[in-house]
Amino acid sequence: MYVDASGDDGFKFDHNSSICYAAAALLVKQEDIAHNLDILSQIKAILGCKPTDEIKYSKVRRHKHGKEALALLSNIRGRLSCHIVFKKEVDASQYIGNKIMSVVCHCMALNSLDAYSFCDGEKILVSIDRMKQTEEEPIKQILDNNSEKKPRGFDVSVIFRDSKDANFLLIQIADLLCGSIREHFEQYETQEDMVYFSQKCPLCVKLVEIKKARSRPLCQKGKSRTEKIISSQAFKPIYPLFPVRKAAGMIDYFFMEPPYMMDRHFYMICTRKK
Repeated sequence: MYVDASGDDGFKFDHNSSICYAAAALLVKQEDIAHNLDILSQIKAILGCKPTDEIKYSKVRRHKHGKEALALLSNIRGRLSCHIVFKKEVDASQYIGNKIMSVVCHCMALNSLDAYSFCDGEKILVSIDRMKQTEEEPIKQILDNNSEKKPRGFDVSVIFRDSKDANFLLIQIADLLCGSIREHFEQYETQEDMVYFSQKCPLCVKLVEIKKARSRPLCQKGKSRTEKIISSQAFKPIYPLFPVRKAAGMIDYFFMEPPYMMDRHFYMICTRKK
């Protein structure tokens, strides 16, 4: 499993603090590592980078061939889980002055391992992109405590490695995936025409706003907000990587804080359904 984060834990939004903070974890079978490394090489070739260059989502998205490069993420073999914090929706006093946001996001993403099916005795190596010591130590302690309290049939080892490390280059893929996730949800939170309210079908909301009058809803059986989410340029290539792609099952692999943000972004039933 390769883990990386995107965003910052600051709350000075008028000084360019990110709207969201996210951590993503990509679980890869050993036999698929070579395939994914080849995808990484293809991405670097499109960007004109050397094979030894480190790539970050923040630079890739601004590259003239960034969209083409990120589209290759759909060819990655693996399973994805993540944790995202909508910082404008949480109590900042609980996070300012410490690194708990980073610790919580990384640990919750890793806890998704319990939702997967592993054989008894199977071994999972979790490699996390290097962070500050103040972040790494609490993560180690929490994961060690969880292992003692909740015995598993499989073994989990956690290490911290630089994404430039030749043996852990797929952390760079985790960076691209996590950046895509944050980009998508920040877009939804900052663009007024993309924010949905009252858990209504997006088509119904749009129709009412356009006509400014009562009208019949366009959806007959309710429309999944997930269909709208996967149309996002940032999210569409990576959506198939989630083990479950129905909103009801996403909670095992897709953690949101605060929890009610799931209602906004993973709309289930249209309240104006016929």
